[in-house]
Amino acid sequence: MPPFSWLGGVIAALWRFSRRSWVDVGMGLRPRSGASGLFLFLFLIFFLVGLVLLSFGVDLERADVWLEAQGGWLDAVGTLLFRAACGLVLLTCVAAVIGGLVDRRNPERPGVGCMIGALILGYFAWFGVSD
Repeated sequence: MPPFSWLGGVIAALWRFSRRSWVDVGMGLRPRSGASGLFLFLFLIFFLVGLVLLSFGVDLERADVWLEAQGGWLDAVGTLLFRAACGLVLLTCVAAVIGGLVDRRNPERPGVGCMIGALILGYFAWFGVSD
């Protein structure tokens, strides 16, 4: 057994509890709704991570100041990764449209609906790449 195999069970239990819970998370969300369950799940995950960090002696205020100081390069890396992901989506959409237009003899080629969906998705991916 891998050393952290229990972690998946804990996350699954938190998810099940969040989805079935009648806990009112506020923010105008109805208890037992999908949004309320997701909000409660994220709160529980971050709460447990904070408890673990505190038990290891991490000062959360100092960690916040360090993250704030590193914000510039973290923003640049996040922007680069987002643009790369949008570029991959755009390339996949272009391949789907070209494959549907050019490869007429292949019975497994993308259909008209797939090509229209790829054009719409590619349109939004283009804004992620070009912004």
